[in-house]
Amino acid sequence: MKKTLIQTAMVAVLGFVTLAPVVASAEDGTITFTGLITDTTCVVTGGGAATGTKNIAVALPTVSSSSLSESGMTAGDTNFSLNLAGPNCTAGKTAALWIESTQTPLDTETGALINQAASGATNVEVRLVNPENMLPIKLATDGNVLPGKTLIDENNQPAAKINPTRSATLNYVAQYLAVGGAATPGEVNTYLTYSMQYN
Repeated sequence: MKKTLIQTAMVAVLGFVTLAPVVASAEDGTITFTGLITDTTCVVTGGGAATGTKNIAVALPTVSSSSLSESGMTAGDTNFSLNLAGPNCTAGKTAALWIESTQTPLDTETGALINQAASGATNVEVRLVNPENMLPIKLATDGNVLPGKTLIDENNQPAAKINPTRSATLNYVAQYLAVGGAATPGEVNTYLTYSMQYN
C-alpha cells in the first residue's frame, strides 16, 4: 500500500515537472526607480474662493445650463489660490501640485475632473486653468517642478518659488466645461487628490 502511494506521488510530481512552463533566462533590460524624500512641508491654505487648510473646498457659482449648451463651452470662472506657509516651508525651493491620478476622477482626454454627483448634471466637468496664460491645466499629465520655474511645461501647472518669509502662492481658475454635448441641470461635485512637490 505504501509503495503504491509513493509511486502515485512520484508520477504526479514528475508529470507536473514535465508540464511546467519553461522560464526564459534572458534579460531584456532593467527599470530603475529614483526619488527623493524632502523635509520641506508647507501648510496649504485656500485663498480667494477656496477655503480650508490641507483639504480645500472651492465653491463654483450656479450657472444656467444654457451657458454650457455645446461641448467645449465653459462657464463659472472662479479664481482661487493655494497659499503655502509654515516653519518647514523651505525658502528658495520651488513648489507645485502633484496630482495623485489614481485617486482622482480624471478625464484623460480633457484633463478635467469628472462629475461625481449622484444623479447630478451630465455632460459637464470641472476644469482648472492657469491664470497666467488662461490655458487649461492638463491634470491627467504628470510633470516635475523645476527650480525657479513658474510653470510646469508638460501640463501648464503653475509653480512658485518659496520666498524668504517661507511662503508662496499658487493661483488657479476653476470653471465648468461642457463635454460630449449640452450640459444638463443638476449638481456638480468632484475632487482632486494632491501632494505637494518641491525642487
